[in-house]
Amino acid sequence: MKILIKYYLIVLAVVFISCEPDLVDEPPLGPTEQTFFSNVIEFRQNLASTYAVLYDYYHYAAPSFNNNGWVTATWLLPGDDLTETNAARTSVELFDGSLNPTNTQIRFTFEASYKMIGRANVVIDKVRTVDFSNYEGASEIAQMEGEALFLRAYAYYKLFNIYGSVPIVTERIQDEANTNTPKSPAPEVLNQVIEDARMAIDILPESWDEIYAGRADKNSARGLLVKALVFRANNTGDNADYTEAISVFNSITAQLVPDFIDNFSSYTENNDESLFEVQATVPNSGNNNLVLHNDGAWRGVENMSVYRGYMMEPGDPGPFNASAVTRFLITDKLLNGFGNDPRILVFLDPEDGFDGKIFQKYNLPTGVNEITGFHGGSANNERVLRYADVKLAAAEAYLKTSNASAAIEQINDVRTRARVWGLGAGISDGTVPANYASGETDAATIMQWIMDERFVELAGEGHRYWDLKRWHIAGNINLTGWDGSDDNFSTALASPVQFDVDKHLVFPLPQEEIERNSEIVENNPGY
Repeated sequence: MKILIKYYLIVLAVVFISCEPDLVDEPPLGPTEQTFFSNVIEFRQNLASTYAVLYDYYHYAAPSFNNNGWVTATWLLPGDDLTETNAARTSVELFDGSLNPTNTQIRFTFEASYKMIGRANVVIDKVRTVDFSNYEGASEIAQMEGEALFLRAYAYYKLFNIYGSVPIVTERIQDEANTNTPKSPAPEVLNQVIEDARMAIDILPESWDEIYAGRADKNSARGLLVKALVFRANNTGDNADYTEAISVFNSITAQLVPDFIDNFSSYTENNDESLFEVQATVPNSGNNNLVLHNDGAWRGVENMSVYRGYMMEPGDPGPFNASAVTRFLITDKLLNGFGNDPRILVFLDPEDGFDGKIFQKYNLPTGVNEITGFHGGSANNERVLRYADVKLAAAEAYLKTSNASAAIEQINDVRTRARVWGLGAGISDGTVPANYASGETDAATIMQWIMDERFVELAGEGHRYWDLKRWHIAGNINLTGWDGSDDNFSTALASPVQFDVDKHLVFPLPQEEIERNSEIVENNPGY
């Protein structure tokens, strides 16, 4: 009742003020854009809203109060490392007719990416146009441009991989005439990722104080740039990109951590291997926020947990987890080919109720994950970029520039960490995975080693389908005719995979965007 009275009084005040002509030239009651950016705190608030959009990529109820509307399935399920139990995501698991321009998850991901881009553009504009030279914290404000450039690059990296050709918007949209932007060819979208990441490296600090954990630094941008350069070289064959990728990789100051599990434990977040993470935690209110977007007019930006019910055993820890209509399983292809690798074994529980196949990468072994409240939200960070991923991308760059020994060295570093850790953790006998022969010179053999290593090391982390696509384009593999068999996508579902290599390498643009944006005259081919 008190809240209703408060709103009533506000409405009366607005009506009263709006009817008073003498107040027309009076200053506004609250801050405006012209007065807001007056100190470092206000700059931080604006930047925080850009970071906040990252949580939309892990939203449980996207687009809005749609339980089990996991956005993450968009990049977790299309590959051959994960499958599902209950045909709840057939659009991206089977590439069936539900993968279409009206698909809600496809639309939400698109909208979230451009929300991040729009907010990043505001940060960039304000850092470049506001005179903050006399502000306390002026050096921090200057570095915020680099953070915004990194986040914009990451959003375009997602857009490139999911949709291919999309509009590129690098300026604030402040009038209706600029709201319609044509699609740019996919290579230009990737060019934007690279350009933004390069600029971000020049601006960002090497590291932040511990109180700012989670903010992008030089290593974040370096890692993204290495991957983007390798992806572009896969598409163009330009060895200059591989050469630059190697140079950038060698400037990264991160390192592999000895314990593989530390990359997925809530107790070892933001470690020496981490290049960038989504900082998950419980809401300030302690309430369930799994069915909410990252922010909203009714409460502003607040802390968010990450829901991973798809990789948890049913019923534990609470009703939200139990309500998950499907679980994500390791594929038979990955299990049969590499199931004795400790990096696979450690995430499987024979008593999970699904023949020991729920791939619990952020949940096992017991005790490494922090579950909050009755709803199963996790305060464990989502690892977005880690050094092992970038190290294996660099291995490709070394191989493509005729440095086979350096490529094998990167692979063996990752395998050695896994082998030594597995022995110490009592998960393996210390023989698996064995190092590859350092004297191997056959490029096809070494490339297969790299592809297999990424398959195991990064399983269930959302990289696999994007890897398969770029390797197809580069001619390393051929996805033509791939079906649901264990040689291909290895689905556990009974319905057939309907993958069309001429169509499904990219997903459709949302129909709403095509109808809204008069400059987009056609969808991606086949949609």
